[in-house]
Amino acid sequence: MRILHLSDTHLHGDPAARHYDRIDTTAALRGLLDRFAAVDGLDAIVHTGDASEDGTPESYRLLHEILDPFAAEKGAALAVVMGNHDVSVAYGETIALGDRGTTVQDRVIPLETRGRIVVLDSSVPGAGYGHLDPEQLTWLSGVLDEPAAGGTVLAIHHPPLVGATTLLRALDLDGLDELAAVLEGSDVRIVLSGHYHHEMTGAIAGIPVHVVPGITNVVDPVTAGEHEQSRAQSGASLVELGAGAPRVVTSIFPNAGDTSADPETPVYDFGPEQVAAIVDAAGR
Repeated sequence: MRILHLSDTHLHGDPAARHYDRIDTTAALRGLLDRFAAVDGLDAIVHTGDASEDGTPESYRLLHEILDPFAAEKGAALAVVMGNHDVSVAYGETIALGDRGTTVQDRVIPLETRGRIVVLDSSVPGAGYGHLDPEQLTWLSGVLDEPAAGGTVLAIHHPPLVGATTLLRALDLDGLDELAAVLEGSDVRIVLSGHYHHEMTGAIAGIPVHVVPGITNVVDPVTAGEHEQSRAQSGASLVELGAGAPRVVTSIFPNAGDTSADPETPVYDFGPEQVAAIVDAAGR
């Protein structure tokens, strides 16, 4: 199974809008896909959330206007996950309802490899952190009770890990123990997530977790010190599942949607007071 893993496009319904008054997110996505034009043999393209910045129907139509032809050209299934900036109701009414017949975007996407992508909607309306309702965990447990011959990939926006920075920890996923109990002993080969805007690895219930860098910007979680800082870059990963452990390789490029004359200037640079205000507004 070979997967192109994307995340955090933050598309706008208004074509004139710019992320942080700087990044043309549509151009960023198109530019990144151009970088992967020669990559073939894909079974799936997985977008792990924050597809939209404003949650508008127009932004979701734009997303599929760009990704549907790309996936079709590659002969790959497309999975789209909801993130904290997304509006599941708008996506459900504009694109498709979830598998449980609601606007909550929980779904199973079968692959020709006889594997499957299981999508979980961890978004909480009006909040930045992630949460899974008991009904979602019950549904997931029922799905995993019947293993797929080619294995399962779980896709969820909020990583089932502990964030690397103060701000990201305020936006983490609730209920890791409850999710781990469902995943324990299942056929899930890897968990794919976005949200952090930087690459990160870890595990839950002994299952590898891969967090892909953002497309709209890439966060620096290591050298920014007490600041929260992001750069005008875009990243994506190739995930290969076969015998043995998953193989994940990641590329990061200059952001094709950057409108700044100085690409070395951070897209944002939040000091401790700004971080504290964002944490207070996170809604947990």
